[in-house]
Amino acid sequence: MKFRDICEKDFKYISSLNEQLGYDLSESMVKERIKYILENTKDRIIVAEINNKVIGYIHGSPYELLYYDSVINIVGLVVDKNCRRLGVGKKLINEIELWARENNFKGIRLVSGWDRKGAHDFYEKCGFINRKDQKNFIKIF
Repeated sequence: MKFRDICEKDFKYISSLNEQLGYDLSESMVKERIKYILENTKDRIIVAEINNKVIGYIHGSPYELLYYDSVINIVGLVVDKNCRRLGVGKKLINEIELWARENNFKGIRLVSGWDRKGAHDFYEKCGFINRKDQKNFIKIF
């Protein structure tokens, strides 16, 4: 298994992985988002690859606040359903943590749906602590 930064040509794999989590953004939109993120943000997306096939990714985004130390916010993490429980997710988290440390961030954070109990157990095994329960609000335009 190897880890590398995402590139535009990964869009089909990323779209397929997103579908496994219930997200149905079109392949063309995924491709556009990858391009935009690479060209316009400080985010980092690392993919896990076996035999030239992307089997997972983690998306980290700088989280700059006026009331807390700067951390990396994990806004996306998915491993192919056929490759779970093989250490891929843990290694992806380790990769993003290394990047965070190298860039002087004070930690990494994430939010997870209240119903994703298996994911919560996984995050705790990776050293995360559940700081608080909260509601997630959005206003769509």
